[in-house]
Amino acid sequence: MADPQGRGRKNTILLHPERKSIIKQIILGENNLPGGMAKTQIAKRLGLHIDTLVRFRRDHITEEMVRAVLAEVRLSKIEGDTATLNEDRLDVGNTYESLARRVEKLITKAEQNEDDAFALSAMEGLRRILRDIATTHGKMATNLTVSVTLAQSPEWETLKRVLQEVCDEVPAAREPLLRRMRQHVLSVTKEEGGVGI
Repeated sequence: MADPQGRGRKNTILLHPERKSIIKQIILGENNLPGGMAKTQIAKRLGLHIDTLVRFRRDHITEEMVRAVLAEVRLSKIEGDTATLNEDRLDVGNTYESLARRVEKLITKAEQNEDDAFALSAMEGLRRILRDIATTHGKMATNLTVSVTLAQSPEWETLKRVLQEVCDEVPAAREPLLRRMRQHVLSVTKEEGGVGI
């Protein structure tokens, strides 16, 4: 498949059915993160020469793609940790409820055997368990959620600074940039002497 401009054939990885997975493995491998592989390993697995992979990385994986994959990894870790905490919360609640059911059975059995002293002490134990359940559920009443906002990220602060520098260099760019930011409901702030990004 020759390129119309005579640059050779189309990159094999672009046509590969696992292209997205390969890109992710390359990015994670470069950042020494789980799920990543060294380029040599990927090339060997795909039956390609390492130079093909190096060219693919240079020509087809953008910095935006790298940031997206790394952000996805960070968010999935946070979501995994949050899910674990929510499961632990449920486990604590289930343990207390199971204990309460067992004490209720003991109370019923003691009442059937007319053992009032034991039934009374079991009721006191049940009262403490129910208080602990209420306290635990009150402290853990809501599921934990993760909220990530762009406005708090260091990358957004850097991007705003870069945009400001570009607008200072090319004053004619300020008006179209601010108009588009407003269209997409991005933050525009007032600064001394004009409008800032």
